[in-house]
Amino acid sequence: MGKAMKASALVVAWLLLGGQAPAPVSAPQSGYGVYKGYAEPVYDGHRRFSQYVVVRDGTRLAVDVYRPTRNGVLVETPLPVVWTFTPYNRATRAADGTVRPSDASQLSLVSYGYVVAIADVRGKGASFGVRNGPADANETNDAHDITEWLARQPWSTGKVGMTGCSYFGATALQAVRSGAPSLKAAFVGTTMFDQYDTFAQGGITSPGLADENVSSDAVSEVDADTDRALLAEALTLRPGNTPTGKFFASTPYRDDVNPYTKSRWWEAGSFYPYVGQIRDDVGIYLYGGYHDVYADQTILAYRNVKANKKLAYGDWVHCETPGFRMDIERLRFFDHWLKGVPNGVMTEKPVHVYVSRAKDGTEWRALDAWPDAPRTRLYLSTQETRPAGARGAQTPFFSGGLKAQPPGAGAAAVILDDLPPVQPVMIYGTMRAGVDPISATFTLPPQPAWREVIGSPVVRLWISAPASDADVFVYLEHVNRQGGAQVIARGALRASHRQTGEAPYDTGGLPWQTHRRVDAQPLTPGEPVALDITLSPTAYTFRPGDLVRLAVTTRNPRTGVSGAPITLLSDASHPSWIELPQTDTRDAALNGDESDGRAFERPSYLAGGE
Repeated sequence: MGKAMKASALVVAWLLLGGQAPAPVSAPQSGYGVYKGYAEPVYDGHRRFSQYVVVRDGTRLAVDVYRPTRNGVLVETPLPVVWTFTPYNRATRAADGTVRPSDASQLSLVSYGYVVAIADVRGKGASFGVRNGPADANETNDAHDITEWLARQPWSTGKVGMTGCSYFGATALQAVRSGAPSLKAAFVGTTMFDQYDTFAQGGITSPGLADENVSSDAVSEVDADTDRALLAEALTLRPGNTPTGKFFASTPYRDDVNPYTKSRWWEAGSFYPYVGQIRDDVGIYLYGGYHDVYADQTILAYRNVKANKKLAYGDWVHCETPGFRMDIERLRFFDHWLKGVPNGVMTEKPVHVYVSRAKDGTEWRALDAWPDAPRTRLYLSTQETRPAGARGAQTPFFSGGLKAQPPGAGAAAVILDDLPPVQPVMIYGTMRAGVDPISATFTLPPQPAWREVIGSPVVRLWISAPASDADVFVYLEHVNRQGGAQVIARGALRASHRQTGEAPYDTGGLPWQTHRRVDAQPLTPGEPVALDITLSPTAYTFRPGDLVRLAVTTRNPRTGVSGAPITLLSDASHPSWIELPQTDTRDAALNGDESDGRAFERPSYLAGGE
């Protein structure tokens, strides 16, 4: 008798004897976005403690600690610690006196048996000290010292993790690069890998971060500071902080010495110089989205971290993951690294990518690596076309085409000047729609086949200008059958920064500008030059009937102001083009059936013509 028949016979015999059928026991589940049977929320509350911690140079930093309770009783059993290091106030005091943590979502870890801590970086919140600039040597040392202080506490097992997105993710990576021995894992949302390419993308420096985001009245003091006198003392130091916009603008080139840190901060403050020093016993989980202003930084970080790494990449905006339970991923990850739970999180496929507009059920792909896809080159045709008048469509400033064959001699040039004062749609600092009226657009005819674009498109533009410099912004758009267009990838370049070179890290073979002062190349008025622009990584499906469009403009998305006029060329001597990474990863879909017969064959129009 087989095992299944024996089991069935035993159940029948038990029922005949008057017993009740045993309740079915579901097996534990651990997978991408799924976690059952491995961890339970065993604690029903928490208690907050706040104090100053003195770091190596004597500076006092404000730290809040949230420890679990059960039935109102504080848990004394040592537990692993997960913490966040923030410049945006670890907690705020409301008008009614209640204190609210800067990120309450992290407190969900407390019920699963973690201590959670949130600390103010020096010069911010209730912490003492002055911040010369973000991610400077002081901040990195502070991340190390707070990590080790947390590890030494009697309520700590000595195993520490860090979590956070954006600046919070950067401070987590600072702790990683500091080599803090007790740090075992970092769960990091989209953040800076190369500081220059983050805050001076294309050689165009950022206007700065949110230097102060709450009033001093809302800053929460530490427990012992009952009269808020220490907080008042700390706040007197704030005028010494360097405004980040001023900080970034002080060093327009990658090799400039920053006057505030007295170092080549663009390199010293980046994560990439330290990836080779990450210890073998540290795990790093990275997540981000292609609607994020730092989308490329997430992919670069994943490519260059050598081991113990995970990546989740979706159609998300900055630090948000709608439609996906990232808290489950965080719990799975920390359970493995800080508690030793054998939940398989590090043995499954390391890369999970959401491909927008793919067939229902096949959007999520589980891959062994970020794909390096073959590329399809399409040339800009400057022959003006009549823009589609579909409902919802916007009329481009100029409308041309994309073709498989190179342009011929005598093709007309396109002049971008006196652009209309139209403000496109931006979300979290990222261009999303409405760029056509201020752009020269180049559109591929409706797609006869499905096309998946996973990776970074690359554009080569030949331009000339009457001035010595010009800023150029490019956008890859999806145009639906009704004519509505949305941006799915973006890039920018200041023309004088066009010199490319060998990157100090793996870019996947993408063009990389050196941005060194010695390599600056001012334009000669009227002389054509080629600009190679890498667009942000995307993961998108163009369905049959969709249009692929490239938009080129000189209007700065941050300021809404047009720069110097440019002449855009695409002829036999100056062929401008876009290369699209094209791949098919549907066999790695987490769900769904792949029997729909869709072929990613080379469409007929790629052989020539429209």
